[in-house]
Amino acid sequence: MCGIYGVFGDGGLSPADASAAVEALRPRGPDGTGVWASPSGRAVLGHTRLAVVDPVGSAQPIADGAGEAVIVVNGEFYDHRRVRRDLARTGHPCRTGGDSEIALRLYLRDGHRALRELRGEFAFALWDERRGELFAARDRFGVKPLFYAERNGRLYLSSEIKALLACGVPARWDLAAYAAHLQAALPPDRTLFAGVRQLPPGCYLVAGGEGVAVHRYWDLDYPTTEELAETERGGADALAGHVALVRSALDEAVRLRTVADVPLASHLSGGVDSSAVAALAARHAPITGFTVQFPDSALDESPIAARTATRLDLPLRRVGVEPADTAAHLVATLRAGEMVQENSHGVARFLHSAAIRAGGFKVALAGEGGDELFAGYPQSQRDLALSLDAAALERARAGYRKLSAFGAPRHLRSTLDRLGFLPGWLTQRHLAVVVPSRPLLRREFADLLDGTDSCGPLLDQSRSQLDGRPPLHQSSYLFAKGRLANYLLAAERLDAAHAVEARLPYLDHHLFATARAAALSWYAPGGRAKHVLREAVRDELSDEVYAGGKRGFFAPPAAAGDGLVALLRGLVDDSAMRDNPIYEPAAVRRFLDELDDRPAERQADSDRLLHLVTATSLLTTEFGMTADTGPTLGGSRG
Repeated sequence: MCGIYGVFGDGGLSPADASAAVEALRPRGPDGTGVWASPSGRAVLGHTRLAVVDPVGSAQPIADGAGEAVIVVNGEFYDHRRVRRDLARTGHPCRTGGDSEIALRLYLRDGHRALRELRGEFAFALWDERRGELFAARDRFGVKPLFYAERNGRLYLSSEIKALLACGVPARWDLAAYAAHLQAALPPDRTLFAGVRQLPPGCYLVAGGEGVAVHRYWDLDYPTTEELAETERGGADALAGHVALVRSALDEAVRLRTVADVPLASHLSGGVDSSAVAALAARHAPITGFTVQFPDSALDESPIAARTATRLDLPLRRVGVEPADTAAHLVATLRAGEMVQENSHGVARFLHSAAIRAGGFKVALAGEGGDELFAGYPQSQRDLALSLDAAALERARAGYRKLSAFGAPRHLRSTLDRLGFLPGWLTQRHLAVVVPSRPLLRREFADLLDGTDSCGPLLDQSRSQLDGRPPLHQSSYLFAKGRLANYLLAAERLDAAHAVEARLPYLDHHLFATARAAALSWYAPGGRAKHVLREAVRDELSDEVYAGGKRGFFAPPAAAGDGLVALLRGLVDDSAMRDNPIYEPAAVRRFLDELDDRPAERQADSDRLLHLVTATSLLTTEFGMTADTGPTLGGSRG
């Protein structure tokens, strides 16, 4: 975990042009800062360092011997020792002892093709003085962020939006992007801030004399239906072989992520994903578990985590999160994440990372990605059922046709037109978010929402990855491009606020290349989700965890606790709600009055809506955001 910053222009740039951004990024990298300016004055790179590999050396920016190519890196490149040996053999030895320099040396040897050799969670910016070119890239799944904006003829890049704002980029709402978030997810290249874009996962950016261009170097590539049918014919022996390959690939992904020169922590809950990571990591390095504890709540998994830790002989530290913590820490959480929160799990993650850092740890292994890789979500099971049963899919399509005839929303119609079905997570989001949100929206934003098609552009861009795939993999692809990259993985910024680096073994592209080959019938035989993963790590799990159901990381509903409702009620009567361009103050006031009249168990039904209204109001005031409607997404579609 580090902070990176870059600015590119026609000339006249100096180290002073990075000072405000570097200061804004300091929480990400408290162990050191560095700034470099090109001799031509066309580029400046800045870096704030979290030292976890080669702590004494490897300060950044890192330059080649001639000072003509310079790089700043956020994140980690795994298996770097093997890459360093290969570089030395081919005449490009590294001068530092860390992992970051391998990206520079690979670039000097292979140019943009260097990305093929990089494995890990990373974002970097590299200036090539000889070419007059800025080269930046983001990891394949989008674990590490990379934002950019163009202003006054200059291109600015950074790990966080706050650094761009510190350099004068205006803070304005991208209301069309927020409409897309309500429907499905932020578009891969947009943010909630108008004019601030993000480099999509698996892409690189080149800026030079011909402008700015974005290129894709990697994408999720699921097998076709025909390829899966061939795998299916392998029977039980093929399944056993696949389980063994997944076990080996996951163990390697975990092992590589235990390489660090600082102590290691691990997120530990009651589920299969984090338990498997902790167990495998403990085989390779000493680790300490951290678990969130929700007192007096059915969502508290800390007792199971404690039994797992005892079984693995791991130290375990419990991080208590009380209902009142949501209101107390929500502003800090939103500022750190630069993103709305839809449940108190954001605050819980923020406090969890604070406890990890306070415990003396900079690196923590975590289990994000397991549900995406092995179809663990309940919605995924529905998509799987449609993939396995042609008759069920046809019945569903008949229902979809009726829905479309009765006036389905634009983004659902475009999805039906292209896929012939609706992914389970998309319909669930429409029912849980869009429908209950509508009564609270300002009329102008409601009209914008109606004109937004959050799905059509991504579907058009992804035909080669969607055509010929079963519903499960079409749904999984779209979820990975949307909700995973642009909401779930935004927790990276909550960790970064406390200078903690989370490493995610499940989001390893070598592991994905192995897991993707599973036949459809292997995902959940007998209705037991994540069968392949459970069998792959069976020896590492207790019977309790092995047999347990899906356990998502959710905090108790804030509406049933104290603090957040009172916070929002206070916001309704001040500028926070008056300046909120999305929600109508009078409608929110009625919503809160109705909420007070409901029993506690029914208040919980409005938890997500309560968080969305509060988060947008607080973001508006915290960043001084003004409204900017901009163009709708897919607005030309009927």
